Amino acid sequence: MTSRTILAFVIVGVLAFSAGADTTVYLKNGRSLSPKTLEWKEGAQEYVITSGDTTMPIPRAQVARVSVDKPADFDQAAGMVKSRQYTQAIPILEGIVKKYRMLNWDVEAGKLLSQAYLETHDAKKAVAAMDALFSVVGRDQVSPSLQRLYWKALFSSGANAQLRKELDKVIGTGTPEMVGVAYLQRGNMFLKMGEEEDALSDFIKITSLFQNQKAIQPEALFLAAELLDKARDPRGAEFRKKLALDYPGNEFTLKAATKAPPPSAVAPVPVPANPVPTKPPAPAPTKQP
Repeated sequence: MTSRTILAFVIVGVLAFSAGADTTVYLKNGRSLSPKTLEWKEGAQEYVITSGDTTMPIPRAQVARVSVDKPADFDQAAGMVKSRQYTQAIPILEGIVKKYRMLNWDVEAGKLLSQAYLETHDAKKAVAAMDALFSVVGRDQVSPSLQRLYWKALFSSGANAQLRKELDKVIGTGTPEMVGVAYLQRGNMFLKMGEEEDALSDFIKITSLFQNQKAIQPEALFLAAELLDKARDPRGAEFRKKLALDYPGNEFTLKAATKAPPPSAVAPVPVPANPVPTKPPAPAPTKQP
């Protein structure tokens, strides 16, 4: 499936869906409908439902959400992603995204599909998949982890200017939770661009200003320690100690434990393993009176 094909799901299409027992359309006025069939018309931006002999269009603007039965192969695909079988999961998830457009499961499958594309180094498809997802779910409604996945995809696809613009905007106006995630992503961006001082500044901000955001602390502590060690700054040991004490078992804690001890801030003077004793100097001759 190409990026253009993914975006085509957003632009065109009439998707019919035979409603299951649990299919419900929840309206913004508080009513709910349980149709016999449910159809999404992309061009008209409306749902068409049938109940008995009655067919009724419902504009998207009047629908709060739609609930349908889980696709039979969704759990299989999710399990594949969890076990890192991304190549096998991609065609299944692509099928779900297409069949369940605007029927809730396109969003859930789209999240996994974006991850699978990114893990298989197809960043442009990951960006396209998430752009399609954002056409259904507003950017302000997605989780920080999903937002960071999008930022990673932008960076990997080479869209650095767009990424930097988004990160700076979130850091300036976003919620505290999103600001912390934006600092972490921007620090990683700086790090990969070789701007280590700027990267270290962002990582240290996370460890000092966003300590309540436990999900991002281990990575920030680890990366800050790495940069401090590289600069032979003794604070690196403090960051590694905090990482080990506060986040035992975390992947970054385990990664730090496998690293060789950093060099000391001041290199010791080498001492020979078996020093050879030297003869004491001969006493100076004394003059006879």
